[in-house]
Amino acid sequence: MIAVIGEMAVSFTEKDGTWNMEFSGLGYKWACRLKDEGEDVLLLTVLPYGKTGKMMADELVSREIVFDPDIHLPLNPVISINGEWYMKSSSAISLSAEKLTDALSYFSDIKSVVVSSSLLSYNPSSSSILDSLSFMYPQPRVAVDTGCLESAVGQDEMMKRTIRELSSSLQSFIATDDKKAILDFVR
Repeated sequence: MIAVIGEMAVSFTEKDGTWNMEFSGLGYKWACRLKDEGEDVLLLTVLPYGKTGKMMADELVSREIVFDPDIHLPLNPVISINGEWYMKSSSAISLSAEKLTDALSYFSDIKSVVVSSSLLSYNPSSSSILDSLSFMYPQPRVAVDTGCLESAVGQDEMMKRTIRELSSSLQSFIATDDKKAILDFVR
């Protein structure tokens, strides 16, 4: 199984005067891509309570992407409107170490992990990911996708520091924006 730690967001795009809703976020895109490639996928993302969270969960179920329903908060998700990102809340970055570690230990067949760089730009998610991945046994291969536009709104220095710490604490690690290199690495 390949785990993806990343954001799933609600996006609205306008076309011919009509607004369309879809799901986006680097974590969600990686989960869909890996699933389309025939991989078993676990998406570790924070889902909000309420109607939006239910729609997100239904989307993951329909795509046969495994997720942990215990990783949720009573907050609104990050929203993209015509490619402009709005953080109405901190739900995407409020990933707790306890819940992440529980989910990673429950799924004992995780061989690889893809991490969205945007979550490494904020705490508590940055510390949670570092702690949880550092103590996994056996350690999976870990790839950080640094090509995340959402990370531009984060704290760049925190992201770089967390990537350095992950690199020094994990046996098999890459950080790149090259999607093919990540795909080859996690397989």
